[in-house]
Amino acid sequence: LELVKDRCTFLSDFYDQSFFFFKTPENIDSASLKNKWTDNKKIFFETFIKETEGIEWTAEALEQSFKDIAAKQQLKTGDLMLPFRIMLVGSKFGPGVFQIAAMIGREETYKRVSVALRVAEIA
Repeated sequence: LELVKDRCTFLSDFYDQSFFFFKTPENIDSASLKNKWTDNKKIFFETFIKETEGIEWTAEALEQSFKDIAAKQQLKTGDLMLPFRIMLVGSKFGPGVFQIAAMIGREETYKRVSVALRVAEIA
């Protein structure tokens, strides 16, 4: 609740602002993902999955790994954040992506990224 309470005006807003913590989004904003997609980003996210397998699964550790991998691949972290958010939440809106990933766990994060990678290939 702490991550989404500022985004809610009505009690009914909590579902729209937080369902993705409890349920994998059925749809992702593939149009927004496609507009921001490159082969380099696909490689980045494949690498992210491999290189974060052994790390402590906290928002801080995820953010540092994310930034380190982006730097190694000479990519701007900011260019990767929107695709990562869409992969995790299904849309362009939500709380911090590293907090989301930490909350939903390693397996669910990997699952959502993998599904989005397949969708991006098709789009």
